[in-house]
Amino acid sequence: MEELPRLHHASLIPVTYDHLYRTTTPAQLRPLPTANPDLLIKSAKLSQILLQDAKKVIDMLASSKPFAEGLMNAAQQSKKSVVTNMIQKTGVHTVPDINYNPEGIRLDFYPKSGEDYCHIIINLKWMHL
Repeated sequence: MEELPRLHHASLIPVTYDHLYRTTTPAQLRPLPTANPDLLIKSAKLSQILLQDAKKVIDMLASSKPFAEGLMNAAQQSKKSVVTNMIQKTGVHTVPDINYNPEGIRLDFYPKSGEDYCHIIINLKWMHL
């Protein structure tokens, strides 16, 4: 029995799947530059610094219920300066961008120097909505 071609329901045009079996990709059609890991290494080194700051905040939240409760209460009352001061007191070198909502808090750590090679995002929940 001969198999009928599949038809697209809207236009009744036969649908082919040839594009799924291509052996070349667009990347293979153009030459790639020689790998230079310098920027990747710089990004990794900056990330290490940011991760140390993120760890300070996470460690304080994980080990101090009064700190976690105070941060949560200040955030829920939209006291951003209190939240920022609490995070600064953890000993971070770089204060993250801080955003919070009824579900939790988000901390975005960027390098001080303004280099945009990397940034670390920490999302923490305190409520399931």
